[in-house]
Amino acid sequence: MTSRDNEDKSLELAVRTNLVHFQNWSDVTICNDEFQWRERTIKLLSGIPQTPLTSDNSDSDGSPVREYLLPVHLAQYKSDFITIECLDLIFEKLCKPDTKRIILSIVNDDGTIVFYFVYKGIHKPKK
Repeated sequence: MTSRDNEDKSLELAVRTNLVHFQNWSDVTICNDEFQWRERTIKLLSGIPQTPLTSDNSDSDGSPVREYLLPVHLAQYKSDFITIECLDLIFEKLCKPDTKRIILSIVNDDGTIVFYFVYKGIHKPKK
């Protein structure tokens, strides 16, 4: 295992720990599918939030649905690691065809994690 593999695994575990213990998500898993991007392994996490994150992403009965998350380090985010091409490949190779968004999970050196929605294609803003 290379040091980059260890870094990627640390990011995955940091985001998973945050989701399970601080955000109270259930069934949080590290997905098996992966691909190589700029000498890094790209993997997603998935889980079910305690409540729907937005009204446009819930079941017909209003219950939360499975969300997909991409863990990245802040340095990767700032260094143009995440590009449109990379995001297209993520939606194509790692997500189900009906997936409309993923959640970018940016991990800072101090352990802080921020989450941003990244939509597939153009998404109409909310009023």
